[in-house]
Amino acid sequence: MPDFKKHLSLKELLGLKAQIEDANFWRTLCPNSAISNFALDNSNSFSVVTESEVADFQSLVCEEGYFQTASILPKSMQEEMRSCIEKVKEAGFPPMFALVYDVFYEAFRYFNPIMKHLLGEDYVLIPNFWVYYIETSDDSKGFEPHRDAEYPNTIGADGKPNVLTLWITITDATPLNSCMYVLPAQRDPEYKMAVSDIKVGATKFRLEDVRAIPTKAGALSCWDQYLYHWGSRSSSRAQEPRISYALYCQRGDIAPFDDVIVDLRKGLNFEQRLGFICRGVYKYSYVNSDANEQTPELLAFLNDNMDRLKQ
Repeated sequence: MPDFKKHLSLKELLGLKAQIEDANFWRTLCPNSAISNFALDNSNSFSVVTESEVADFQSLVCEEGYFQTASILPKSMQEEMRSCIEKVKEAGFPPMFALVYDVFYEAFRYFNPIMKHLLGEDYVLIPNFWVYYIETSDDSKGFEPHRDAEYPNTIGADGKPNVLTLWITITDATPLNSCMYVLPAQRDPEYKMAVSDIKVGATKFRLEDVRAIPTKAGALSCWDQYLYHWGSRSSSRAQEPRISYALYCQRGDIAPFDDVIVDLRKGLNFEQRLGFICRGVYKYSYVNSDANEQTPELLAFLNDNMDRLKQ
């Protein structure tokens, strides 16, 4: 494995603003990966699961709060995603910047039939993206136990979720490299309260009700906003890092739950993708955790790029 250097600091990232905003810089970094205006439509989607399987996914997410597919992304796509992330990381950038490349959106060619069944024909993305790279180290771990819980009351009157988290594994996720652990909704005494009050944690469950969900590379896992879950600690005995990425989708025939939604059928250009990346950095990482480096210049850079999403 490459010996990756530490990520650039916020100030260093800001000093590379011209490079970050230049699509040709990223094309040179990963010359075999496209940056275009990829748009999704039925003609370039693939039905990789049966109608019966999709019906089972619907039942599972309503009962247990989550479901998983088998590996449905081609091996070549998994390898391209991993290469993009590792080259971006090796260059010193947070792995999030790999989302400039088409391949991460082309994956929806395989997810589209599932999402249309679960969220309707007009489903849209909520671009709260994150890219995970959990090292093979005893010091590495996934996110701590939490509910995604960014929006209250996203379970419809029919019991079906109107918002889903999509988590896509690029390498196998195992107990040794930080697989996901979940508390199934029907085993969670506080789940129903969390639907209307997103501040509700999980304090009353039994440990034996926690479920490990090892996941094959190329699989799609989905859960609703209130499933209690976490990524476990990794281990130096793991054979490869746990690499994955995530975002939200919501029904398109109801009011947006967020101030930004994206219709993948209209295509995504480089500037929009950069906006997604800055949005993720702003929401989940540096600005929230590294207060000493919250310079006006950095906030302006992030906000300028996020504003492109609303144009």
